[in-house]
Amino acid sequence: MRSEYFYGIGEPLIQREQDTYVSAAEYLDLVKALGCTAYRSWMHLTEILMDPVTPNEGAVLAHTKLLNRAEELHLEVTGMSHEWFLPKGCRQRTGHAVPNRDLTEGSLYRQTLDMLEQSWFTMVSLFPQVSQWEVGNEWNINAFLQPDGFLDSDMSRPYSPDEKLDIAVDLMYFAAKGIRRANPDAKVVSFSPALSTPWLGGDLPDYLPPMYGIAWTLDKIYSRIKSGKFWSEDPDDYFDLVAWHPYQMSTDQMERDADLFLHIEEPDCLWKDYNDAAYRVMCKYGDAKKQVILTETGFTDCGDPELEIKQAEYTRKLLRLAAELPYVRTIYNFRLLTETGMLKKQGIEKNQIGGQAEVYFGFFKEPDENCRPRLKAHVLQEAAGGLEDLTAAGKKVALSKRKL
Repeated sequence: MRSEYFYGIGEPLIQREQDTYVSAAEYLDLVKALGCTAYRSWMHLTEILMDPVTPNEGAVLAHTKLLNRAEELHLEVTGMSHEWFLPKGCRQRTGHAVPNRDLTEGSLYRQTLDMLEQSWFTMVSLFPQVSQWEVGNEWNINAFLQPDGFLDSDMSRPYSPDEKLDIAVDLMYFAAKGIRRANPDAKVVSFSPALSTPWLGGDLPDYLPPMYGIAWTLDKIYSRIKSGKFWSEDPDDYFDLVAWHPYQMSTDQMERDADLFLHIEEPDCLWKDYNDAAYRVMCKYGDAKKQVILTETGFTDCGDPELEIKQAEYTRKLLRLAAELPYVRTIYNFRLLTETGMLKKQGIEKNQIGGQAEVYFGFFKEPDENCRPRLKAHVLQEAAGGLEDLTAAGKKVALSKRKL
C-alpha cells in the first residue's frame, strides 16, 4: 500500500524567500496545490545555529514560520543539513570539510564528531514540527565531503572513496545520537548517495552506468557497519530510513555536468533497476523492512521548450515507475521553482554545482513570471491527485511578493 506521504517536493525555501521576496510559507501553498503531502527543507546547521549550542534567533524564527505553515497544510517535513561546524585548530570553521580521520580522544576529528552530535541535538530540540532528519547529502563525492582547507588548496588531494565512506559512517552515527537525544520520536534518514564516478571522487567501475553508484556506495556503507570496526554493527544505530538521489542520467560515465542530465533516455526498467539494486543491498544486510526516501529526482531542460515537452512525459513515466516500488515511502521531486538568478553568477559552470542545468529543474517559474506552472507541474499534480488551478495558485503566490 502506497504511503500517504508518497509525493513530495524539495526546495530551499528560506533561501528563495531571501532571493525573491516571497514568503517561504507562501510557497508551500504551491506544494499543496500540486497535491503533494511532503516537503524536504534545507536546514543547514551552520545557518540555523551560531555554534553547536547557540541558535541564530532570526533563522530559527524564519524556519519556525515555514514549519508551522507546513503543519497547517498537513505536509510531512524532512529536514536536511549537509554543513557543520569545525573546531578551533582547523583551517575552516564551517562547511563540508572534516580534519583527517583520527579517533584518538581529543583529536580535531573527534572534536568535530562531538560538535556534530551537539549541533544536531540543539537543532532538533528547536523544531519538534520536523518528523524526519536527513543527516547529509552525497558524501560519496568530493563536493560534499572533503579535507579541511580543501577548497583553499589546488584541490589535488581529496579524500579517497574509502576515506570518504569511513567518515560518512562516523558522521551518521554521531548525527543520529544527537537527533535521538533531542527527540526520540524523530526518524533519522541516512545521507543520500548519488552517482559515484571517479571524476566526482567515487570509484564506480567504468562498465556500470553512473546511477549504479547508489547501490555501490550503500554496499560499502553497510559492509563497514557490519564489520565490527565502527561504532555499532546495527544499522538501526545509524539511520531509520534509507535515502538516495535517483536521477535519470546518461548511462555514459564519460558524460559530465549538464550532459549527464540532458543525454538521457525515457525512464524505463533500467531506472527501476537502479533503485531495486540499492534495495537489494539493504536486503543483503538484513534491512529489508526499512523504508526508502527518494530524496531528489527530476529533469532539467536548460530552458529548451522542446525538451520541456519531452521531459514532462519523462516525469510521468518516472512517477509511474516509482509508484511500483513497494519499499519507497516518499519521492521528493527537485525542485519547486526555477532559479534563473544563477545565470547571473559569474562562472556558473565552475562555481555552481550542476552549472546551468541546475537552473531548470523547477516545476514552477519564479514570481517575476507569476509562478507559472511548467508542463511537468501538471503531470505531478495529476499523479498526486491535486485539484487546484495551478495557474491561479501561482499568480496568488507571486502577488504576495514584498515591495522593495
